Amino acid sequence: MADEQKAKMRLEIAHVLFMDIVDYSKLLTDEQSEALQELNQIVRNTETAREAEAAGQLTILPTGDGMALVFTGSVEEPVECALEISHALRAQPSLPVRMGIHSGPVHHVQDASGRENIAGVGINIAQRVMDCGDAAHILVSKRVADDLAQQRRWQPYLHELGDVEVKHGVVVSLVNVYAETIGNPTPPAGIGKMRGSVRAFSKGARKGLSSFARAIFILTGLAIALIFVLAIVSVIFAPAIKRTLGKGQVTSPSQVHDAREPSATGAAIPEKSIAVLPFENLNRDPDTEYLCDGIPESIINSLSELPKLRVMSRNSVFHYKGKDVDPRAVARDLKVQTVLTGRVGQRADNLSISVDLINAQDNSQIWGQRYNRKLADVFAVQEEIAKEISEKLRLKLTGAEQEQLAKRPTENLKAFQYYMQGRAAAQRRTSADLLASVNYYQKALEEDGKYALAYAGLSNAYANLGYYGSIAPMEGRRKAEEAARKALALDDKLAEAHAALGQVYIAFAPSDFSTGDRALMHAIELNPNLAVARYNLGLSLARRGRLDEALAELTRARELDPLSSIYARAVVMPRYFKRDYARAFELLQQANELGPTLSATWEIGLYIRAGKLDQAFAEIEKAKATRKDDPLFVYSSGMAYAAAGKQAEARKIIQELEKMGGSGLSTGHWIAKICATLNDKDLAIEWLERVLATGSIGVFYKDEPVWDPIRDDPRFASFVEKVMGKEE
Repeated sequence: MADEQKAKMRLEIAHVLFMDIVDYSKLLTDEQSEALQELNQIVRNTETAREAEAAGQLTILPTGDGMALVFTGSVEEPVECALEISHALRAQPSLPVRMGIHSGPVHHVQDASGRENIAGVGINIAQRVMDCGDAAHILVSKRVADDLAQQRRWQPYLHELGDVEVKHGVVVSLVNVYAETIGNPTPPAGIGKMRGSVRAFSKGARKGLSSFARAIFILTGLAIALIFVLAIVSVIFAPAIKRTLGKGQVTSPSQVHDAREPSATGAAIPEKSIAVLPFENLNRDPDTEYLCDGIPESIINSLSELPKLRVMSRNSVFHYKGKDVDPRAVARDLKVQTVLTGRVGQRADNLSISVDLINAQDNSQIWGQRYNRKLADVFAVQEEIAKEISEKLRLKLTGAEQEQLAKRPTENLKAFQYYMQGRAAAQRRTSADLLASVNYYQKALEEDGKYALAYAGLSNAYANLGYYGSIAPMEGRRKAEEAARKALALDDKLAEAHAALGQVYIAFAPSDFSTGDRALMHAIELNPNLAVARYNLGLSLARRGRLDEALAELTRARELDPLSSIYARAVVMPRYFKRDYARAFELLQQANELGPTLSATWEIGLYIRAGKLDQAFAEIEKAKATRKDDPLFVYSSGMAYAAAGKQAEARKIIQELEKMGGSGLSTGHWIAKICATLNDKDLAIEWLERVLATGSIGVFYKDEPVWDPIRDDPRFASFVEKVMGKEE
């Protein structure tokens, strides 16, 4: 045998990630081609694969209905890559993929055409491991799991399944890899009777073999492998192709294959993740407060557009405003690795800003800095802090990402102050606060007419005013769309502007779901950490009755903003619409701990359906002090009276809502709900037809249980068809 051939036959240990598309053979030919193209694009976009390929440590073998990725670096590489692929597959609902990972011997061979290929036991066993899984599973062999378990970060992912006999009588020990939004926690359905029991992979996982024992083990394995390789002539892989990995874009709604609740133990903490806390006001001066809120929010906005970094949303971090908190406790609550704290002091025109970047796992300081600048330099300081964080967290930024960190939404300090005041008011979501936020945003735009972010905020405020009945829905839609388009004209790469435009198309009936979804998905591409885009995409799916997909998106929004009462409520809604009243009400009670009750139109319906009418009346009484004139609160009272059989009181509420709605019929949709609850079908449908004819209907959910009393009426079916608008 020639020296070159001998070299190629030498065995080496490789780490193999094998994957295929489930039910690939059932697809049409063009569908197969499209599915493989989508999978190839996802693989090309993974950071792990790009880095391994650049280092010459990756070979990709196409296998017809999938591929095998052969890594020759670390055992962690195929697992890291699988996690990235699993995350990306959430955006491909029609692409069910399963994955298997094993470390073992491989060798280079030549196929019949004389081209170089790779074969060996390492690849074969990885395929056997994969074959045991179902859609969304990431299964690894016990050998891989033992290596991973020596590192604390991997332990939460590992869940031992036991032994299973695979092809040719080979017994493989399987471990399922999953976390809150990664993988599939359900044991594989088709693997037959397990020899071991299903159990968590404990922190006390068996220690690695000694160096001598491991060497004996490897040598024995290599000897067996040589014999085994000679016997395998039927397994021929397509030519090995080293791919040039480029960039791609996600173009479908993000979702998981099985919508499930967050794990009780929580997901593993991403290594590159951060919570930027509100800064401490050293002056104790209200006039400085906008800086203490605005500087960290600007840093959040800049960092959140970096796809390699998980950044906690403003709502969740501002939960800690004014509190003396331990960064480690914050990190546990928000599931982040690092926390940025800061302090702001101002004296006349002089500004002092101190920041500390803390590794919350051991409470050590990664970086700290003090800036003494002029007040006018505050935007430059924000930029410097964001750049320092990216460097200290060792993020490899592209040129576009570096430009994003240097981007300044405004150079006008007064406009910045008004914008922050508008943001603070808008978060409270009452009618009065939303109107106040409009005023602040308009003042910001008077100071800086090119402030695209202020236009996006204005769009959101108008949309919510129309949704909550404070202004006519038609007026809210018109003004929201106008503001969103002005924002995009100023900055077409502003994720918040695309999210605002998407909200306009999906929140008001009749809707244009396809246009709205495209805008929302583009916002997510620009800013993967933008929770509001995920939230509105979830609402869009829920409106169309795609409840499992909606739950997946809304769950992702909550992961990005776990302390937001808005998103905590949102994940309840699909369960309510699926008539799982007990579980939905349990989750609603948890959400109530984060924010005010009865803050969404469907909530009162859940109280009624869950048999908690007395509790609903108690919540209404509690809210009277602050929300007596709020249309949403008045509507909730009417629904409670109707459900309790108090017709006179309910009809009095209808009259009150009519006055509030005025000629714009802004509350007509809600009046129809009360009429349906009173079982007055004719009046309910009459109101629905009136608001549809005048363009005054806000967001409409066809599966909402409140419509059950009139659902079988042909007039309601006709209304639903008209109100749902365009989807394709």
